[in-house]
Amino acid sequence: MTEPTRKLAAIVFTDIVGFTQLTADDQQNASDLLDLQRNELKPLVENYGGKWIKEVGDGLILTFDTITNAVQCCLKIQEKAKDIENLFLRIGIHLGEILEKENDIIGDDVNVAARIEPFSAPGGIAISNKVHDAIVRESDFTTKYLGKPKLKGVGQKVEVYCITSHGLPETILSDVSVKLEPEGFDWNVKNSLGVAASMIGFFMLINFMFLRIGFADEEETPSIAILPLDNKGAADDEFYAYGISSDLISDVASAGLIRVASLNRIEDLGDISANEMADQLDVRYIAEGTLWKRDSIFQLSMELYDTQTEKVVWSERWQKNWNEFPSIRDVLAENILEKLKVDYNTASPKIALNPDAYEFYLKAKHKYEKREDKDDAKIAQGLADKAIELDDNLIRAKVFLAYTYTAMGDNDKAIEVLGPAMEQAQRLGDKQGEAAIFSGLGTTYMNKGNLDLMIGYHEKALDIYQETGNTEKLYHNLYTIGYAHKDKGDLDKALDYLKRSLVIAENLDNKRSIKTTLYVIGNVYRNKGDIDIAQDFLKRGQALAVTGLTKEETGVFHLRDGIMCYEMCEYENAIEFLNNANKILEEVANIPKHVYSVYFTGLTYNSIGSYDTALDYFERALALNEQLDDRFGIGMCLYGIGYQHHSMGDYDKSIEYLEKSCIILKEVGVGYQWLIQPTTALFLTYKYLGREFDKEEIHTIVNNSESFEFYINIRLYKLLDNRSYLETAYSQVQKIARYLEPDIAKKFLNYPIPKQIIQEWEGVS
Repeated sequence: MTEPTRKLAAIVFTDIVGFTQLTADDQQNASDLLDLQRNELKPLVENYGGKWIKEVGDGLILTFDTITNAVQCCLKIQEKAKDIENLFLRIGIHLGEILEKENDIIGDDVNVAARIEPFSAPGGIAISNKVHDAIVRESDFTTKYLGKPKLKGVGQKVEVYCITSHGLPETILSDVSVKLEPEGFDWNVKNSLGVAASMIGFFMLINFMFLRIGFADEEETPSIAILPLDNKGAADDEFYAYGISSDLISDVASAGLIRVASLNRIEDLGDISANEMADQLDVRYIAEGTLWKRDSIFQLSMELYDTQTEKVVWSERWQKNWNEFPSIRDVLAENILEKLKVDYNTASPKIALNPDAYEFYLKAKHKYEKREDKDDAKIAQGLADKAIELDDNLIRAKVFLAYTYTAMGDNDKAIEVLGPAMEQAQRLGDKQGEAAIFSGLGTTYMNKGNLDLMIGYHEKALDIYQETGNTEKLYHNLYTIGYAHKDKGDLDKALDYLKRSLVIAENLDNKRSIKTTLYVIGNVYRNKGDIDIAQDFLKRGQALAVTGLTKEETGVFHLRDGIMCYEMCEYENAIEFLNNANKILEEVANIPKHVYSVYFTGLTYNSIGSYDTALDYFERALALNEQLDDRFGIGMCLYGIGYQHHSMGDYDKSIEYLEKSCIILKEVGVGYQWLIQPTTALFLTYKYLGREFDKEEIHTIVNNSESFEFYINIRLYKLLDNRSYLETAYSQVQKIARYLEPDIAKKFLNYPIPKQIIQEWEGVS
């Protein structure tokens, strides 16, 4: 018997995607595929000095003496597989010590290699950190960091990457069936995103290690719906039950890695069974209880129901005096989190609150959330003012008050409230309150069109949410910052933040957030000109089913679907989604989202050449933005109106609106990525009328813009008489058309601007 040999080797695992289904459909075809795989691939392995260890079902185990040979061979294998029908391979490579015995290999590193392969995209190659460290020294290799795979009983540090160069597809984490470790928000960012890891990232790693301990199911992110407390007292006491429930949801959601259904979503479902609710909301646990106020005494009951085991896992009753009333929420939050075995941050101080003030705050929230008109909103603001007057330490009331002002378009008033509140939250050591204020300030400055200040405040909130382990808020801040960088035209930074937010959404298993983020990432890639990658993200977002939506959420997703179709140049589908969004968002009076849906409807009609209709929508969007006092939005709508007049040949009116647009957008301080749109339209109109324009300004804007779409390139060609812009525009149009369905592509190529680009190119080439 041959003695086992211990050695260092590059270990390769492969797997045929869809082989199980192929076997079920045609067993003979599946068997022939295995023979073909052996006959075609084994010589390749031998050519690179590899060993064909064995076949395990449809998978292969290979070893190589060097990483270089392993990687080069795997590249050839994937190249060869493209020519073989039904041979779609996932490949994983790891470097480690093996014990070679007869015709087999064993050892921990063999098990690690087997866990690397599932992180490969079909037709791609996934690698461990040890392989990555060797190949990144080669200038022709690029990679993407994916995370740390769950490896039970493995003591070594293992990270997984995918190779993104050499024509290989990038791994999309939401398509991967195996799990990653939630390793905090450092994510080894210095490797994956080019950003140096911070001390905060280190501490968050520690936080998340603790947060993952003791879950009922190690593979499952805790998920819960906290139903509104059932008010058993007088009807006028309903605000107690509603307000406590609303705050409780917020407190539990901020605790760490836990997914909590929103109150609006719960209320929208109405009176259905706990199991039906869990199914609609995609949660495991249901918390429900009763509240009964009798004179100065509150009687409270709560139970936690596990829909998976169909058992009540916890129940309790309390009786609280009026003076203890503000502490009820804390008691409930702590009990729920303990029963779910979620470690939560206890750094924020317990601040004694005035019961009367807290009552006014709850009345304000209830009045505002159940408002029927602006008068109710103003009454709610008055109640919040009263709460603050009675207890200046009630930071929640100040954040809420600022939120109402922002929602009603009075951003200056919101800033007036949040400024002093910030100093107070810092003095009290209220970290969650401080972060909420930073986020609120970020939102108000976004509404005012100041993206730099907006990003700055959200970065401050981000630091605190990292420190405190507020996973849900961390996602929202990363997403918001990423979106802002997208709007500024800094697309690489946008992808950095958005991809980090996507990882968090996937760890939370929040399908709404995953879907939304996929859309935006796809949009960014499209703006970069990476149409194939963009289509992948956009279609994945479109395919992801989301249930349990409120009416308002349905409207928002119609909006996002419409924007996605617009970005994919599927204009007819975009119009259908956007019209649905317009109707719903107008009914629910969500003006900030409604203005987006109206604006994008205008953009879509402009793209198909329906300029009169587009003009109508841009004018409606302008009115809504003026109502919100959104200077950035006003500037963009003026551009839309001006460009429609340009397209209809009314150049005098076009200049009037385009000049106003440029002035406002410059005052707001937007990036060159936004200025290029009205400026090129304005200068092109000047040129048509025989007027002079500043070519140097155009060159400055172009040189400071990362990328721009085909309609901008055709304008630049007409302005500067530079054929390269026309060539770029033509290439962009053709590339887009290749990724569209044939009937949609045909329509796209016949819309005014693509058609003009093609005809112009054919005329000069």
